[in-house]
Amino acid sequence: MAPHAGNDEPTSVLYGFHTVTEALQSPSRVIERLWLAKLDGRFFPLTRLAKERHIPFSVESRERLDRLAGDRHHQGVVANVAAKQYFDGEELLDEVEQRNVPSLLVVLDQIQDPHNLGAIARSVDAAGGHGIVIPKHRAVGLTAGVAKASAGALEHVPIARVANTGKFVEQCQKRRINTIALDAEAKTSYADVDLTESLALVFGSEGEGIRPIVLKKCDDRVRIPMLGKINSLNVSVAVAVTLFEVARQRAGKT
Repeated sequence: MAPHAGNDEPTSVLYGFHTVTEALQSPSRVIERLWLAKLDGRFFPLTRLAKERHIPFSVESRERLDRLAGDRHHQGVVANVAAKQYFDGEELLDEVEQRNVPSLLVVLDQIQDPHNLGAIARSVDAAGGHGIVIPKHRAVGLTAGVAKASAGALEHVPIARVANTGKFVEQCQKRRINTIALDAEAKTSYADVDLTESLALVFGSEGEGIRPIVLKKCDDRVRIPMLGKINSLNVSVAVAVTLFEVARQRAGKT
């Protein structure tokens, strides 16, 4: 594994034909993406494994592969590796149910920026949250860049990755976890609702917010009161502000 820094490059990678093949064959390895020099016969076993595990892959130039690997001896194969192992949705819910306190989960609908995800992990840990849920597709995964931005919080915050965010919201509801969407258009302030019961707080992507198909499944919608001329916050800031409102209410109830 070799570290690599860059704005649009992975910061934790595996490279080399046999190394990446072994990783793809191991169910315990979380591979976020695969880059290849060609799609000819030699690489077919890799693309077959990637398809079976629903791992995106693409063909890149030799120069880009050199940059991605940070090494010229990559044999035309580079893979981006998650910084830690994921839970699945049901595993996280099972783990949360074993606690003797009201649940506090953060559900992120298609967050793209690794710095936002890392900052959110820090806030979840600081506010006593119990886990984060992210979708498998169209969202940043647990890259080393996310781990760095979390300043160590990823070691303490369980992360679940789910195929369908809306279905996870329904799973929460079946377990009597109230699902609350943070929506700038909501009429109700988050300070005017009871946040002391078991909660899954749902936040949308940086540009588009929560997708309508997910939003309509949530039990309630609330907004963060805004006093200035700008009516929105960066998603990581919105998560932090909301989590500490939850912490404030829960501290007042004890």
